[in-house]
Amino acid sequence: MLRIAFASTLRFMRRHSSVLQADFEGGVSQSHISRLERGESSVTLERLEEIATHLNVHPLSLIALTWGASEQISPAELLERVRQELESLDGLLHPIVIDTQPAIHPRIIEAEKVRDEVQRLKALGHNKAEISRLMGIAKSTAARHW
Repeated sequence: MLRIAFASTLRFMRRHSSVLQADFEGGVSQSHISRLERGESSVTLERLEEIATHLNVHPLSLIALTWGASEQISPAELLERVRQELESLDGLLHPIVIDTQPAIHPRIIEAEKVRDEVQRLKALGHNKAEISRLMGIAKSTAARHW
């Protein structure tokens, strides 16, 4: 349903802004705009930003129009609800700090713990077989972190 609502929003905004599909240049191709307008494709945040730039609107305007169409409520009503939600989360007081460091996968964190423990036991004089038995890991795992 959201793809169809976005399709309607995009068609409406293009007509309202007198922008042709061919006017989109750069990252968004005419064929991609056409697929979006037919509801055959979903939009990414990056593409949404590019489309909004071509239409001279903020990306949130397109999102508000899309969700409003999907829920059959006015964008103003939707934005008021969002404002109240953000206010209850203190979202209006402080912007979220963008963390540029990629999240570390839990398996990597666990592997680092295993490696550290293997190295600690190795420093205490244990061999691979003993470490394997003490930690309950395969000998090959102990060897990999040796």
